Amino acid sequence: MSFHNSLFTRRYMIVAGGLVMTFVLLSALLSPSYTTSTSSRLSWAHPRVQAETRHAASLDSVFNETLGFQKVFVLNLPARTDHRDSMSLAAALTGFQVEYADGVLGATVNDKYLPPGGEKAKLSEGMKGSWRAHLNIARMIVERNITSALILEDDCDWDLRIKSQLRTFAKASRLLVQPVRGAPSRLLDTTVHRHEGQKPIDIDINDQSTVQPTSSPYGDVDKWDLLWLGHCGANLPRATDETTPLGRVIISNDETVPQPHHLNMQFGNRDLLDEYANHTRVVTRTRANTCILAYALSQTGARRMLHELGVSKMSYNADIMMRDMCDGLDGRKMQTCLTVHPQLFQHHRARGPKAAFSDIANHKGEYNDQAFTRNIRWSTRLNFQQLLDGTKDYVDLFRDNQKGPDIGF
Repeated sequence: MSFHNSLFTRRYMIVAGGLVMTFVLLSALLSPSYTTSTSSRLSWAHPRVQAETRHAASLDSVFNETLGFQKVFVLNLPARTDHRDSMSLAAALTGFQVEYADGVLGATVNDKYLPPGGEKAKLSEGMKGSWRAHLNIARMIVERNITSALILEDDCDWDLRIKSQLRTFAKASRLLVQPVRGAPSRLLDTTVHRHEGQKPIDIDINDQSTVQPTSSPYGDVDKWDLLWLGHCGANLPRATDETTPLGRVIISNDETVPQPHHLNMQFGNRDLLDEYANHTRVVTRTRANTCILAYALSQTGARRMLHELGVSKMSYNADIMMRDMCDGLDGRKMQTCLTVHPQLFQHHRARGPKAAFSDIANHKGEYNDQAFTRNIRWSTRLNFQQLLDGTKDYVDLFRDNQKGPDIGF
């Protein structure tokens, strides 16, 4: 054999071997077993896959363009171009991407196809549209097999420091859902299995005794169903709440939290104001949450929501049914739902006619002179001009030791 033929043969064998190795690796990656849950596949996955998965569950993944979730969806009625304009600008200026999902007009919802109890619930057209729109999102998450998603209503607002706030929330949520190291069946919240005489327990945000998650920065997605991040009132669980776990993760000295005289708890209790120091935020299990301004669903949570609100029964407005699902009320099984006090997302009320505030409630004939977002210090929407100009003289309606604005709504 000539030198050239020998060289050609060796090169051919090297190329062929490389192709075989590539085929084997691709077959492993694309095989059905690779689509199983993250936690079950990590033990054998290629080191690079393991590293990428761990990064997706790291606290710093909250700083990505979907805030640590797989998707961020915004519910928006196509006619509300004002809301979509503002939402797109707000998300862009604070560094995350959203995907819009159409809202639903209640007039298009046929009463014949409501879940059992729908006729007795007697929901208004606006409430029926809201229910169907949120349920459509849950169904889409299920159909597309999305691991986790954040759902925002198109009129919500947030502090321009939302990513750092969510990173801190993720530290807290892990402490409530991840098991203690060396004790896979035990949680830091010892009240998760309630019995008589238990009282709320405070857990420090800097506790590091729980297992690190592998599938989400907020805790492994098989350990939580719903994260209720935007609401218009929620209770801190009390000892008198017979079934709700009582663990409270305490975030002290949070400069993004207004002082108590600025905080409006709306439909929630006053325990945060009465029991904790200034600038304290608390993460707990949900209790009596109202309004669904912003919440995250895991894949399992979306399936449970689709069953509870879409298949099992209709009893009240969508937010009350979600509350009952989370709290285990009205014959529904309790799910693993966490919330935050005060909320991280809140309604923004723009200057102008109050009739534009909502497509559900009626505020005809009234006018809002002061644009505001309750409980949010550096409101993204109130600081559009500063963010666009690159200046840092941020509008803060709730400055320390100063009187707040007369909101009047």
